[in-house]
Amino acid sequence: MTKRSVTIHCKGHPNIRASHAKTFELTRDPSITGAGTCIIGVEAAYDEAALLSLRGAVDIVLRCGEFEDRATARINPKFAAGAPLIFRRMPTPEPRTFCVGVDKGSTQLSRELIDALQKQGAELDVTISESEGAAVEGEDGILYLVGTPIGNLDDLSPRALSVLQSVDLVLCEDTRTARTLLSGFGVEASTTAYHDHNERERTPEMIDRLRKGQRLALVTEAGMPLVSDPGFHLVRAARREGLTVTAVPGPDAVTTALALSGLPSDDFRFLGFLPRKPTLRRQRFEELKAVPYTVLCFEAPHRIEKALAEAAEVLPDRDMALCRNLTKFGEKVLTGTAAELLSEIESGEAVNGELVLVIGGAVPVEQDGGSAAAVDGDLGDFLESLVAAGLPTKPLGDAYAKATGQSRRDGFNHVLAIKKRLEDS
Repeated sequence: MTKRSVTIHCKGHPNIRASHAKTFELTRDPSITGAGTCIIGVEAAYDEAALLSLRGAVDIVLRCGEFEDRATARINPKFAAGAPLIFRRMPTPEPRTFCVGVDKGSTQLSRELIDALQKQGAELDVTISESEGAAVEGEDGILYLVGTPIGNLDDLSPRALSVLQSVDLVLCEDTRTARTLLSGFGVEASTTAYHDHNERERTPEMIDRLRKGQRLALVTEAGMPLVSDPGFHLVRAARREGLTVTAVPGPDAVTTALALSGLPSDDFRFLGFLPRKPTLRRQRFEELKAVPYTVLCFEAPHRIEKALAEAAEVLPDRDMALCRNLTKFGEKVLTGTAAELLSEIESGEAVNGELVLVIGGAVPVEQDGGSAAAVDGDLGDFLESLVAAGLPTKPLGDAYAKATGQSRRDGFNHVLAIKKRLEDS
């Protein structure tokens, strides 16, 4: 196989000092504001696509006029389009790094070469060539889990865009949807279908690609991969093989709905899609009768009315929020009990698009007109004595919440209520 080679052309600068023991760097920036401890070349010009194609072990030749030095390193599998050209001595893959495991930092480079780079009009050529050790199975591939917008395309992060521009293949639930997203940002990446119906069958192929040094990105229709979406089998297989897996976080319907719901967010559970069968769906609601934490579920528009009708029977007093079309045109959050939400829908409130149902935790039973759950008398008396002794409110609230299974917020409020009662008495 032909070994690839790329040359980066740079200029020198009077401020170059090359005194960093662990790195050296080439920058597109035309100047150095202070003494350059690791930067050895400015105004770097290069073919980024060619750089992204390099894999494995590389030989590096640095030339300025008659002066030359050499180094060896490995291409960092986490290197992505637009990342800085930093050569690090540490061997582990790191973001914002071009090469890892380089055998010398800037302070070990030839002093004659560095002196030459400080002169007026100095030019530096850095040639990076794949070496005979370029192909080392399992070391150079990487799987990115990339978060994509849940509605508003402006939410695609710059890092996600950079990664999608850099990988060899994008795995997606629907290639048509993915190509629409990618083409909207000018990304010409290769795509392939990877979804619920073929992920077990295609996982071995993807693992083989990773072993051979390919860079893969997994995206879903919206949001973070693996959140009620395909990818679990691939990630687990890659982990078992010792392959590199990393995430590029992005928009997420679960935490977005939780934040917008107005319901307690300090303790919550995500249950994925509600069961399709009415008996199983009702059973799920029955399981939530006593839980003290907030619960989030996905539901389809054509099933939401039946789901809310069942929830109204099983969980009639729970505070809920129904979130639709998050970050999209038509975003709306309906709040109230299940019966109240159902009434709004029956009155003509639209429920098209993606839906997230947020269900508040079990309401604590009030005690003596107070604001917290009734507890064993001995525990209540003990807690009151600690409050009277002047112990801090927060740790008492945390301890009370843990002992009773309530949320930390309710525990804190209960202690505040005792403190106020004692002050008023």
